Amino acid sequence: MSQNLMLLIIAAVLSLPGGLFMAYIMSMARARWAALLGGVIGAAVIGAGVYFFVETGHVSIDGLSYFLGSFFACSMGVFAGALVANFLVGSGSGSTGLTSQEV
Repeated sequence: MSQNLMLLIIAAVLSLPGGLFMAYIMSMARARWAALLGGVIGAAVIGAGVYFFVETGHVSIDGLSYFLGSFFACSMGVFAGALVANFLVGSGSGSTGLTSQEV
């Protein structure tokens, strides 16, 4: 296992608790479990993107910078995944948004 992959896995695991806590707080009540799942998927997708960018681009970067960049990128991936899950659950509600007073 390469050093970059090991640092990325550690950064992704450490970014999950705080990111998932914020995803839980900012999500709608009916979309909380979907937001948590979307957050985990978002962190995994961003982590894979960072890893493949560094490996295929032959970028040389020191370990601390790679770890911190991966940590913040995976944190943003958790937020993005949670927001997408909230959007998908909210758009699938089927209501028009009109109340009886607006008709």
